[in-house]
Amino acid sequence: MHWIWKRFVLLIAIMGLVGGLLAQAPTQEPKHPDLTPRDQQEVEFGKKIVAEIEKQYKFITDPELVERVNRIGQVLAEIARQTPTEARYGESGPAPFEYTFRIIDEKDVNAFSVPGGFIFVNKGLLDFVSSDDELAAVLAHEIAHAAHRHVMKLIRDDSKVQQSVLLPALLVGVFGRLPSQDFAGLMTGAQLYRIARVSSFSQEAETDSDLTALEYLRRSPYNPVGLLVFMERLAAEERKRPQIDWGIFRTHPITRERVETIKRALQEYGVPIRRREVSPALQVHALMLNKEQPDGLYEVRFEGIQIFVPADHPELGSSRARAVQIASLLNGLLDDGVQLYEVQLSVDKHAVLLKGREVVRITEQDAQLAGKSVEELAEATREAIRRLLWSDAVRMSF
Repeated sequence: MHWIWKRFVLLIAIMGLVGGLLAQAPTQEPKHPDLTPRDQQEVEFGKKIVAEIEKQYKFITDPELVERVNRIGQVLAEIARQTPTEARYGESGPAPFEYTFRIIDEKDVNAFSVPGGFIFVNKGLLDFVSSDDELAAVLAHEIAHAAHRHVMKLIRDDSKVQQSVLLPALLVGVFGRLPSQDFAGLMTGAQLYRIARVSSFSQEAETDSDLTALEYLRRSPYNPVGLLVFMERLAAEERKRPQIDWGIFRTHPITRERVETIKRALQEYGVPIRRREVSPALQVHALMLNKEQPDGLYEVRFEGIQIFVPADHPELGSSRARAVQIASLLNGLLDDGVQLYEVQLSVDKHAVLLKGREVVRITEQDAQLAGKSVEELAEATREAIRRLLWSDAVRMSF
């Protein structure tokens, strides 16, 4: 059996098991004053799933990592408990759950939510995010899954699909006296339809969680653009892998579609999309060339591109001060959007301009340090900035 098919047959089997656990969960009186009996039942159900997860995975206990995830998560959890949100799938919030956050010792970039407010984050995701804003975006997304009770609705929807598709198919096969081969084909078709429906439900839940996460983030200390940047970086990673059209087996919306949905929502909210404010991975940096000489030379660098090494100057400032200023100017202008043709030399060919604004002024000291003429160094700096823009364009072309 093909591995993709196995994966989704397993998904359906798990949902059946989950449905069975839910049916067995007894209604209890709330142990928390804010929880209704129904809420408490969902929490108890979630605890049973957590117990199964604990049998399968190892957990990270590093105090620094645990504190970071819990600190950010609890800020968002409190906002989620107090913020009315409209559900595009599931049930509108808020939900009164007490949220817990745990780190699974797995390399995959992943996180997931269990009913009742239990959030799990893989260590691989913590390694992937480049800021607290990005991590907050992921946690807000998972909290939204719990707050809008997506898993519970998914179970109910899957049950309806089983009743409306699989049972009639079974009756036709048994009472219609179909040949065994035809009956097998009919059941396969019904199962494929069920998978397609469950996948569509899951996509609706993901979209709802993305947009609900933005509601939480807008009310938090964290920048909601972190969600956009995180999804864009995921999309860029997807481009590096073989392209697979999952068809009916897709359980998440295509990442680039999610990116566009998030971007439109941010624009509707009037949130400035300044990616480099939330992701150091996208920033131009001022870095020491020699860590043993913190007051020595600094370079302006973006990933593998060295843009400029300023020398100390009696009027313009130290190498460090000049590098910091240039990096800051570049980050701001790049977030505003710069085209290749907008990177130009000044009339005297001693400075580099972006959108008509002087960003780098080349001095005789800079030229001496680089072993070039002022004009040659200005041209080289302009080309380095153009390479930066090209690298950025390639990353965004998912």
